[in-house]
Formats: sequence, structure tokens, C-alpha cells
Amino acid sequence: MPQSLSLRLRSRRGFSLLEITVAMVIVGLTSAASAGKVHDIMIQQRVARAATAMRNDLEGAFALAVRNRRPIRISWDATAMQLGVTDRAGTTAYRHTNVGRDAYGLTSSAVSFSRSPVEVYPNGLANDTLTITLSTGGVTKRVRMSRAGLVLIQ
Repeated sequence: MPQSLSLRLRSRRGFSLLEITVAMVIVGLTSAASAGKVHDIMIQQRVARAATAMRNDLEGAFALAVRNRRPIRISWDATAMQLGVTDRAGTTAYRHTNVGRDAYGLTSSAVSFSRSPVEVYPNGLANDTLTITLSTGGVTKRVRMSRAGLVLIQ
């Protein structure tokens, strides 16, 4: 190997300032373009998880009513941002799901209930249907409960 070629190969041991700058610009543009999408996906996932938690509580209320052979009350506390599953008198709390800012990042204006409270009877029927609407950041999920206990997320 000629001596000039070996000197050229040995003298190049790092990156030039231009190469580092180009790489940083590419990384910056890519992260700036994806930051908004990541935020939207996070909001979407928070609303979906809150809807799933509420669906689980509603289904659990029907199971509790049948198992305990006593009416179960499903209620919404807007100040505490909690869905509560209690007995009819409110003395025994079976479930309390917080969907507020600490848990799922929702505000009181982001959650609406069609009716509260709703009672589930031991025969497996509720006294009314229930629709819970979760909406924030352009993402809306509806949790619908029929009188017979069918709970769907739309």
C-alpha cells in the first residue's frame, strides 16, 4: 500500500462539523414532526383506557348484583371525578374508579353521564340505560350500558 493512502486513512478519525450538523438537523426535523403525533396518540390512549375502566366497572356491577342478591347503585361524583359502585344504601363501596386529571387526565367538562344514579337489580336488569361520554383533545368515546347489562364502547 502506498504511504500517502495509509496517511489519508489514518488521519480521518472523526466526523467533520458539517456531518454532525446535518445529522442534528435531520434528527431535529424528525422529532419535531413526530412530537405532535405522539401527543395525539397519548390522549387517544388515555380516553380509551378510561372508557375500558368504566366498562369493567359497569359489567362488575351486574355481576355483584346477581352474586350478592342485592341491588347495586352505579353513581357518578362529578366533584371527585369518580364512578362509584356501591350497595343501594351507599354504605358498602365495591368500586371507585377515578377518571380525573391524576388518573387519566380528564377534566369534569370531558365526562358526561346521561343519568346518575342507576340501580342494578339482582334479576340482572337495571332501572334505566346509561351513556357515559368521554371527550378530550378531539377524541370521543361513548360507553353505553343497556338495561340488560350489555356494555359497549363506541
